[in-house]
Amino acid sequence: MSPKILRLSEHPLSQHWITQFCTCTDRAVASDFLNQIKLVSNREFETSIEEALITLQTKLNSTIAVYPVAPPLPEEIVGYDPFNGGIPKDAEVESREIGRRRKYGSEDRVGHILSKLQDGYRKGSGASLIECTPTLKQIDTQGIRHIVLVDDVCGSGKRITDYWHAIPRRVKSLLSLKKLELWIVLYTFTPAGRKKLHNVMPNFPIHDHLVTVIPEAELKVRLTPEMIKLCSNYGRIIGRKKDSLGYRDSACPIVFEHGCPNNLPPILWVNQIKDWKALFPNRSIPTEMRQYFDGSYTDRAVHELWSSNQPKLSLSLLDSLDHGNPLTSEQWMLLTLLGLRLRGVEEVNLPNRLLISIEECRCILKIGSDMGLYDLSLKNITDLGKEVVRRFKERFEKRRRKGVDLFDNDLSNYYPSQCEGKLLCPGKTV
Repeated sequence: MSPKILRLSEHPLSQHWITQFCTCTDRAVASDFLNQIKLVSNREFETSIEEALITLQTKLNSTIAVYPVAPPLPEEIVGYDPFNGGIPKDAEVESREIGRRRKYGSEDRVGHILSKLQDGYRKGSGASLIECTPTLKQIDTQGIRHIVLVDDVCGSGKRITDYWHAIPRRVKSLLSLKKLELWIVLYTFTPAGRKKLHNVMPNFPIHDHLVTVIPEAELKVRLTPEMIKLCSNYGRIIGRKKDSLGYRDSACPIVFEHGCPNNLPPILWVNQIKDWKALFPNRSIPTEMRQYFDGSYTDRAVHELWSSNQPKLSLSLLDSLDHGNPLTSEQWMLLTLLGLRLRGVEEVNLPNRLLISIEECRCILKIGSDMGLYDLSLKNITDLGKEVVRRFKERFEKRRRKGVDLFDNDLSNYYPSQCEGKLLCPGKTV
């Protein structure tokens, strides 16, 4: 399958959002800013979380108890206690109808995924290898030793730590006595989230009990000073200067099809200002934009290669989209990974740089190994791999020397809008 470039900045709704910025420079920065964001489809999210939990259960070879990380219910709402079951005993009967209406969040989607896994792994006895929100009594009866907290993203870390504070003392006591073992499964987390977990849960072994699809996702490292200033300036206009890069400045680059986390810059989702129309109004996802969540985003890979001083490889990859035999998605990504490794990016950091899963990165490198281009044991590119990258890089230059018309009328489709943090002005070259 040939990859295609889907730039979030080119969607009609994005174009309308960009027109709200005051100057041409701001609009150019805003456009490039959008292309640093990764969109995660419902299918990708659900599949990756399921695979992570199934892998963990197989690794432990034991029943696991899974719980969606949910925010505490307001005091006016008497809800179901996941560990003790039923209505809390100390709840006042007369308060049960007060504020009963509640908001449904990402924890409900996660809960549905966990519930389906429970049904799929149910044994003949009626119990399941993946038990969804079992009570403490069920945990004791079934002899479950592993508790798994599941969420989509750990941005500021507050959501998970608040849930941790609400966990019954008995559970924490059993964890201290090593009679229970705690795991956390996420799609991804930010550095701010990791720091919060470490501070609030110092005894939790983050290094091997925090399981994520993408190792780490940080927006700040992907933003130029101009982009950060843009978020700050327009964050002030919409009344969100304090957290201009997201809730508690956590700066996450991930938007899920089921909702936009508040860890992204507020200029993307705050929709309470009369003269400002958010791209993801109040963190919802416009129906017209859902097709973009299933796209293959090669544009981010090109930016990573360009910023890693691989301009020829970047341009050759872009040129291959329209000339000659098109590359498959696997070939495109393999050349990208090889190009980054040649520029000294460690193998362990590749998923983080490209915002792809560890498993996807491993599979692509395995393809390279089967082709003799990459040595998995030494974690190095072979001489053949280096030669393939060199020859591919030269394709663009050879076509240019032959005078072949390489570009369409819109050069922005091929060249990054900035170089070394500087915006490229229309009509000028670097």
